[in-house]
Amino acid sequence: MSRPARPPAVHYEHVPGTSPASCQALTMLDPHDRSIGCLQYQLCHPCRVGHILNIAVATHWQGQGLALHALHTVLAEGEGYAWSTSRQSPEGRRFFAAMEEETEVAFPADGARCPHMAAGATLTPPAPRRKA
Repeated sequence: MSRPARPPAVHYEHVPGTSPASCQALTMLDPHDRSIGCLQYQLCHPCRVGHILNIAVATHWQGQGLALHALHTVLAEGEGYAWSTSRQSPEGRRFFAAMEEETEVAFPADGARCPHMAAGATLTPPAPRRKA
């Protein structure tokens, strides 16, 4: 599975979890290091499962493939894993249906998480660094 090209003006910052299977984030930043989107997720390597907690992109940045690139980045980290998502909005259902078609990975809504993820679900990843 090849990743889509990312818009040159945007860069991504990974905010790792603080413990195994805790929440992680991939933050999307504009050329001035302002947050314009975020994909929050959990990965459990022993159980080989991934869970998308939330994905959001600022309205004026939507439609440029940012969420698509972020999702491909996260999927590469958990290649071959079983994935699920939190409850999906109507827009989310359309997005994940398109992603299922493109990636051949299922993204069931309200999918079960492993016990490791349930223990790490309340942890919040630290905020990304931003230049002043």
